[in-house]
Amino acid sequence: MKGTKYEPADIEIYTKEKGLVLKEKSLIAYYQSDGKILAVGTEVEQIANQHQDGVITLSPLRQGMVADYCAAVQMFKMLLARACGKRPFWKPSIIVGIPSVGITEVEKKAIEDMIFQIGSKAVTVFEGDYQTLEREMREHQPKIFAKCEIFIIITKYEPERYVLEEFNNILQYAKKKGISVDCVNELLREAQSDNK
Repeated sequence: MKGTKYEPADIEIYTKEKGLVLKEKSLIAYYQSDGKILAVGTEVEQIANQHQDGVITLSPLRQGMVADYCAAVQMFKMLLARACGKRPFWKPSIIVGIPSVGITEVEKKAIEDMIFQIGSKAVTVFEGDYQTLEREMREHQPKIFAKCEIFIIITKYEPERYVLEEFNNILQYAKKKGISVDCVNELLREAQSDNK
């Protein structure tokens, strides 16, 4: 999405009773002056297209991992309230499904901390989508699955958008270093031949 630093992920929130209850983009908009949140989720796309002065729009996740911790906490807190309603003193057990991209321990810890910060009493991080998570957890960790109330899935319906994001990062870096687009294309062809 133009105007945001990172391509937004797709967020799905499931409950045991109702199944899928929320589907949103990992986006947040806030006022630069006081940090007050204007919107979260897919509605931020419209705000970003309006180019309002003093309004920051961003995705606090980069390819499904936490890139802006404070913004991610606020976004997930509001998305969880939207999905399940505001419940004072409610501390659900949450399983988070993330993209299977070889998550590091630091990235996993950031996700766990973020979910604890939004009010969870127990957090389990799982690599995969909801169907895989449900099948694997029922089979291999039935006690954890039985206690879980909320499932948050961080995914990307169009993974090609992440590839485009990486290409843009490469082109920006090349421009800073004075490397021509033709040279970048040549390097890409070289990389393609190395990966055949």
